[in-house]
Amino acid sequence: MSSQVIVPHRPGPLIDPPVLADGGGPAEDQERGMGIPEVVLAAGGAVLFAAVIAAGLPAWLSVVAVACLALGLALPAQAATLRAVRRRRLRRHSRALDRGIPLDVSHSSVRRLVTAYERLRRTAGPGMAVDAGHLALVEAAVLLGGRAPGEEEVDYVLRRAEAVSALADRLADGPVPPVELAGPDSVARIEALLS
Repeated sequence: MSSQVIVPHRPGPLIDPPVLADGGGPAEDQERGMGIPEVVLAAGGAVLFAAVIAAGLPAWLSVVAVACLALGLALPAQAATLRAVRRRRLRRHSRALDRGIPLDVSHSSVRRLVTAYERLRRTAGPGMAVDAGHLALVEAAVLLGGRAPGEEEVDYVLRRAEAVSALADRLADGPVPPVELAGPDSVARIEALLS
């Protein structure tokens, strides 16, 4: 599991956001494009090739000219390709973020909530129970804003994880009867379903 998931706006499976980078490194340095060394290589190769043809210089110099020209053009072409790939990844990542709210799952309390929700989804099917479990995920995702919970927020996330887990356990025994869901938060709604 990656360190983040996207909680969709409506109850359903969690979304894994696309990876933004391969790990950085030298490829990022090569994205600068055409610099002075590349211009000198490309221009020198072109002039030398023209001189071989026009002045009748030895044929082996044409190989050197083509190699210089190729090296001078290869790095800018690679940089353009890397920029295009990066733009495509950023667009995919942005589209994934538009589909929901990011939730950092690096902390065990959040992983516990995500696991309980996935178990609830498998057990329940669409309905009030999954809606209440989804609300618990949304509440945690909005509170955390894409970061791991601080010490004061762990209890908030754990209360929701325990409630969703208890609801999934209850639904494993059979469906819950429809009830009037009172209460503004997910824990109150889940407690109404469990009573």
